[in-house]
Amino acid sequence: LLPLLKDAPMSSSRRDVLMGGVAVAAAVATGDAGGAAGARAGPERGDVASLQAAFDRLSKTLNGGDVAGFLALFDERATVIDEDSPFRNSKAQFVHHLGFHGAKNWEGFAWVPRETRLLVRGDTGYTAGTVTFRGKPVDDGFRLRHMLHTITWHRTGGDWKIVCFHQAPIYGHVSNPSPGTGG
Repeated sequence: LLPLLKDAPMSSSRRDVLMGGVAVAAAVATGDAGGAAGARAGPERGDVASLQAAFDRLSKTLNGGDVAGFLALFDERATVIDEDSPFRNSKAQFVHHLGFHGAKNWEGFAWVPRETRLLVRGDTGYTAGTVTFRGKPVDDGFRLRHMLHTITWHRTGGDWKIVCFHQAPIYGHVSNPSPGTGG
């Protein structure tokens, strides 16, 4: 895939982000991701720490109801694949989607990440793990969703911005188990 992206007709900055994302995903898929935050040794350790700080800001803004702070973490050209929408969204579409779920509609909300792995390659960062969404809509019962998340980040001028945000329910990944697993 990297050779195809190298010659694809697109801006060099977009190509660099995509190539970095493909390289990071390949490293994670092959087990070369370096494990949990801070587990890497060498020159990229500080980069992992800065990405961890950006991820912590993401979690803090979500759990604190700071929608403006949350959205400020997204690049204007970001792609969002959210568990609550069947469509790929731009940042503007995601803002509209969040407006539909405004804070006035919730009595409580929590986004609890677990088992998050981080990887940095140059100015591209990748966070992946599980997350539990807990919430109580004003007019409905309690919601509890266990999900997987993968977030691709790009660093510009020292700041990490989200360029791709993807979360999906775990149950969607195990509804059709492999033969012989007892499912």
